[in-house]
Amino acid sequence: GDLARRVCERPAWITGIAHRIDPHYLGMRDLARSASAAEAARAAGVGKAGVDVAELHVQFSHEEPILREALALPEGTEVNPSGGPLAANPVMATGLIRIGEAARRIIDGASGRTVGHAAGGPCLQHNLVAVMEG
Repeated sequence: GDLARRVCERPAWITGIAHRIDPHYLGMRDLARSASAAEAARAAGVGKAGVDVAELHVQFSHEEPILREALALPEGTEVNPSGGPLAANPVMATGLIRIGEAARRIIDGASGRTVGHAAGGPCLQHNLVAVMEG
């Protein structure tokens, strides 16, 4: 904490983080929902307070509404103000970039509480949700 305060006037603190995984085999799960994202969001505490910004790691545009529902994002939450991964999707770094972009919104004072999301595997199989506050 001391180091964070020395290098940044307004650090982004991770107040909740969780990772969940759905079965690999596509026939074993409903592809119109993301149970693992919903469970990770509950475990990380997304619903405990409002969310100003959510940076979602979506590989395809149809995944955004699935994740909005799974994470139970409140109305008015700004999603992917950075442009999201559909603007640029560097392999093996996109999820970390989403979390960094969510943190940046706190650091620059634009948001008080954000959610960063990282996904992996076929059809949103792996989901990591990080809640950050300033």
